[in-house]
Amino acid sequence: MPKARVILARVIDVVSGDIITKKGLYKRLPFIVYVFFLMNLYIIWCLMVEDKMAQIRKNDAVIEDLKIEYYQKELTLTGLNQKSKIEILLNNNGLYELKAPQNPPQRILANHAK
Repeated sequence: MPKARVILARVIDVVSGDIITKKGLYKRLPFIVYVFFLMNLYIIWCLMVEDKMAQIRKNDAVIEDLKIEYYQKELTLTGLNQKSKIEILLNNNGLYELKAPQNPPQRILANHAK
């Protein structure tokens, strides 16, 4: 039973604050406060990093959605780039007089007068 009383006495000293005066911890109090401050700073820093990582994950999801949307639009525009599709769209919109050129495009060279 004496061990239990010693342990109980030490716990009571810690809880009541007598350990600071009995053991001379008041001399080491600035260091204890400094260590406590560093621990709090570390915890806050870790929480901020977790918030940033969560934001990065959200941004990655948005980027993936935008990539999918981009590829869908690119596929649609690539399909519209075909000659037959353009002619169908022109006919549907009532532009019957527009026809594809029969001759391929030619380069026109202009001579600059000096």
